[in-house]
Amino acid sequence: MNTRVDRHFIIAAYYFPPLGMAGTARPLAMANFLADQGFSVSVLTVKPIAYPVHDQTQRKSLHPNVRVYRAGSSDPARLAKMLPFLKSLIKLRSRSGRRSAPSLIFPDSKVGFVKPASVLLKTLIRADIQNILITTSPPVSIHQLGLNVVGQGSLTWIADFRDIWGSLSLEDQSDTFRAKAESYLTDITDVANLITATSPLTIDYLQTEINAATDYHFLPNGYDESDFAPPVAEHNQYLGLYGTLNHLIGIERLFDWISLLRKSTPDLKTSFRHIGYLDLPSFDDLLTRYGMRNDFLSIGYLPHHESIQAVRSHAANIIMLSDEFDTAYIIPSKLFELLRAEPPLLAILPPGNAARLLLEEYSFSDVFVIDSAAQLGDVLNRLRSHPSTQMRAGVARFERRQEMSGLLNRLEELL
Repeated sequence: MNTRVDRHFIIAAYYFPPLGMAGTARPLAMANFLADQGFSVSVLTVKPIAYPVHDQTQRKSLHPNVRVYRAGSSDPARLAKMLPFLKSLIKLRSRSGRRSAPSLIFPDSKVGFVKPASVLLKTLIRADIQNILITTSPPVSIHQLGLNVVGQGSLTWIADFRDIWGSLSLEDQSDTFRAKAESYLTDITDVANLITATSPLTIDYLQTEINAATDYHFLPNGYDESDFAPPVAEHNQYLGLYGTLNHLIGIERLFDWISLLRKSTPDLKTSFRHIGYLDLPSFDDLLTRYGMRNDFLSIGYLPHHESIQAVRSHAANIIMLSDEFDTAYIIPSKLFELLRAEPPLLAILPPGNAARLLLEEYSFSDVFVIDSAAQLGDVLNRLRSHPSTQMRAGVARFERRQEMSGLLNRLEELL
């Protein structure tokens, strides 16, 4: 495709390959799509940090025309990379923290990236072209970059929210913190030319609670059709869990339901396979308590294309969020890959959750919303007698290329 010289996109993303896990997929997909359309694309990210998962295959998939620039930082993850003795201390703090724990650094622990990244960003803004800056969070401090460079050159700013505040409920914070957070969000939404978000409920929150009147665009995480081109190499009887397994998932509720079903249905056979990063320090105790040691296999993080193939091989997949925390705004980034995968999908999501509302709106085939052990038992019995693997109608609407094309159309309306 011919190079387009009318736009220069700058994507500011703290999490970017070779870092792994879900947070890197969105900015990578943005950069690749825009470069493939012929635009000039620069990515501004952090220098190497201490991080639990790296995925070199994701870095290899970066479009050759995307230029990556890395700024230093004084945040804990960057310091731990430079000073290895800090790693154990930071890991202990992160693993002992809960979502309800009050935040001590405003707006978040990555704020040490803002100053050096702002200095570098100002050098990337070109005077001879229309610059479009996309700041994508978390961390929410990344949006400070847009505030710092607004008015410099010909610049349009898109503030992209994967969630409101880094999967942290503002209701769990002090009155002082909430007031500062709401003021910061107001600053962002007052200045940004466009707000994009992975969840309609995030948009609703910003419009109603922050009273922001700027332009908004729902931009789900989506999936890449090319990931599903290879045929499935194997099929098994596992129930699959896909993605980072932490306290927001609420795995104990699933184990409790399975325990109840095994008492009422002794011949029930259920084995689980988890693909992704395991971030539950007491998980071994949980397996022992519910007698799941022989029935739960966590194979850890796999390179992206391998994980997609593994998910497609399951008898069914499960998507979950805890009902003990405020997860209303969260649409797990893996949802759309699970929808595109052929196995049935079991959704254990709190009422009113954004992902559940989406599933209820589209009524995809072989997607079962489950609220109790009895409903889970009924679905498992149904799947045992009538196994199914098929591509769902309507899922193609969430293919990333279509979603990004929609964003470009919306952007043209603003320029």
